[in-house]
Amino acid sequence: MKISGCVKVAKTGGIVIKRVMVRDVDRLIPQLGERFQLVSGECIEEVLFAALMSMRAFERGTNHAKTLGGELLLRLAGTHQIREAIKLRGAGNGPRYLVVFGSEEEAREFMRKFALEELEPEHCEEAKLKPIMEKTALVEAL
Repeated sequence: MKISGCVKVAKTGGIVIKRVMVRDVDRLIPQLGERFQLVSGECIEEVLFAALMSMRAFERGTNHAKTLGGELLLRLAGTHQIREAIKLRGAGNGPRYLVVFGSEEEAREFMRKFALEELEPEHCEEAKLKPIMEKTALVEAL
């Protein structure tokens, strides 16, 4: 199953995920947090699953971070320590996944404003997905 870059989520709106080339991360960092986040990930499926789990945690009140973007980082890194999560999976120059908890239009505007070039997303093989998703879900149990 191949995942595209935009998912509608019933109550909470949408999640838009774009693989982008970041050339000036320092300019982007002040914009990241609640609704916009840049993360490193092996594949779009990993990032999407972590984003969905983050939204679910906020809906259930089981979140560990103050923002959706922070929760996303914790889940991708498989830790409760935000500093460690930022170090392991946070924003940086080079290819990253832009995650927008909002609309496709908001994602396009963000990309335009910061001159982010869209790249083709990487996809994980099915055999690789199970351990990735287990690590992401483990944050719930820690």
